[in-house]
Amino acid sequence: MKKYFAFYLLLILFFSSSFKVEAQYIAVMGALEQEIDLLLGEMEKQKKIQIGGIDFYKGKINGKKVVVLKAGVGKVNASYSTAVLTQNFGIDALIFTGVAGGLHPESLPGDIIIGDRLFQHDFGKFDQEGFEVTTYRELTGAHQTDLFIPSDSILVFKSKQAAQQVAFNALSGRNPNVFTGLIATGDMFVSSPEKAQWLFGEYGALAAEMEGAAVGHICRTLDIPFVVIRSCSDNANHDARVNFEQFVGPASINSSRLVLSILEDW
Repeated sequence: MKKYFAFYLLLILFFSSSFKVEAQYIAVMGALEQEIDLLLGEMEKQKKIQIGGIDFYKGKINGKKVVVLKAGVGKVNASYSTAVLTQNFGIDALIFTGVAGGLHPESLPGDIIIGDRLFQHDFGKFDQEGFEVTTYRELTGAHQTDLFIPSDSILVFKSKQAAQQVAFNALSGRNPNVFTGLIATGDMFVSSPEKAQWLFGEYGALAAEMEGAAVGHICRTLDIPFVVIRSCSDNANHDARVNFEQFVGPASINSSRLVLSILEDW
């Protein structure tokens, strides 16, 4: 009898380990250390894991299981980090947080942009007529021939609702405005009024940054809900680099505070 009991016990252990479901996480990603510092400070039961040269921080924030990481700057770093993340963690959703250059004429440092759509403003073709932005992937199938990459509508709604509960830092002598709309992604730090006007006037983009559309492309391909949240550190004009250095820290805090509010109401 003992022999049969041991046999069945081994079978139970084998099948329970074989069909073990990996814990699901809400992923929160930023490009810079400043963009995730506040979140790491709020994380409980923090555990650091390094995979593929990337530091992943697992734990709980506001009672929710999260994995937080710094992706690095630019579309390649963001894409690589997202690929490693999704290959090694079970992800229910992804929130990208950080700073951006504000493009709306009324935006000021500290303002929040919730991206309901994104596009790559430096992806296209250049000929005798000039530069033309083209669709981000010329393949058949859902979501793969669009110019704009839509964020998850539920996460956008959650972000807008959560923003109403946040006490943001007033960086420009007034309470920050919260905008919802298109975010432009490109492998360049925009510090040109002409480029900023082109992005806003031609496409209606509210912010320029360097990672969001790349992350969104991968998430849409893998059917992972995502949203990109940005806080303005500058206005993408001639003073952009000076303003960025001045406001990157406090603007990152505004974006992180919104993420904390989203997680609290999740």
